[in-house]
Amino acid sequence: MTYETIQLAIPNRINLKLATEIYKPEGDGPFPVVFLFHGFTGYKEDMGLTDISEKLVEERIVSVRFTASGFGDSEGTLIHDNRFSNHRTDADDIYQYITQLSYVDSNRCGVYGHSMGGKLTVLFSKDHDSVRALCAESPPVTFVGTAYEAVLDDWKAKGYFEKVSRRDKRVIRVPYDYVIDVDSPHNDVLKAAESVTSPSALVIAGDLDTEVPWQESKRIFDALKCPKEFVILKGIPHKYSRDPDLIPKVTKPVVQFFVEYLKSKAL
Repeated sequence: MTYETIQLAIPNRINLKLATEIYKPEGDGPFPVVFLFHGFTGYKEDMGLTDISEKLVEERIVSVRFTASGFGDSEGTLIHDNRFSNHRTDADDIYQYITQLSYVDSNRCGVYGHSMGGKLTVLFSKDHDSVRALCAESPPVTFVGTAYEAVLDDWKAKGYFEKVSRRDKRVIRVPYDYVIDVDSPHNDVLKAAESVTSPSALVIAGDLDTEVPWQESKRIFDALKCPKEFVILKGIPHKYSRDPDLIPKVTKPVVQFFVEYLKSKAL
């Protein structure tokens, strides 16, 4: 299918430009739209996100991916700007921009996120009544209960956590302020889930996920008050997108979900 790839630098509310990529089906629309959120220290070029985007546009659904401020090609710094709360407001700023486009049907809006991006989908849906389909993959409640729990004390003592970025293979230092922010009451995903009543939700977890065990994601699923389904995918680890053979096993149910709730059941 023919589609258009649109690269934008969309300013957020403090005028940091966010690297954004839109896949738009051929034609004038308006088309349903899905916003895709990356996880902790992630970026829009993630192969899993890209594959979902490609399959959505084949179904004539607009997809939107962006990198949060302070990381990747987006403006800002890791030390000062890369926070979960900023990712949350960035998502709102992207939404406000995209839903004004003539080819986007804001009444048929979906959100997808992996890991911390999955947590973001719940908070985003709490903030936006227009969301009709919510898909969270391996969302954590907090860092406690995940693989990062083992390094939290050292992270706090040093003030930062070092890891190698997959994007450019350089060592990055994530400040402990990120932990404080993501675990703040403002970002309480279980409380937010209790007020999410209007969209249909799909929560996905991998049975081989040792970074965010499926039991943690199930806690979020249980708190949701909307129509919902919980699916455990066999043979899927947390970083499944590093294996090209595993990507279709996740993409297929995700895209089918959005087709059902944004097209087949469209008003």
